[in-house]
Amino acid sequence: MQATSKGVVYSLLTVVVVLLLGIAALLGVANYRHQRLEDATQDLRRSISQQEGQIRNLQQRLEDCDTIDTITPVDTSWGTPPPASVQ
Repeated sequence: MQATSKGVVYSLLTVVVVLLLGIAALLGVANYRHQRLEDATQDLRRSISQQEGQIRNLQQRLEDCDTIDTITPVDTSWGTPPPASVQ
């Protein structure tokens, strides 16, 4: 081979290697971003699940309070003065 054709081959090989390294770097960055997005999604799902549990708990407590109010009558006689016959 002539010296110029060897130089062209080496230059093309260098360009190919640099392009492959660039592609590998881009794939690494994309994988890192994907993993971060996946982690954020899992955290969001966990948070939503916990909040749904708290909502169910509060709804149950509210229903229990409503049930107690309907079963136990509230004594409102504390604010009224005693009858005149008692004095």
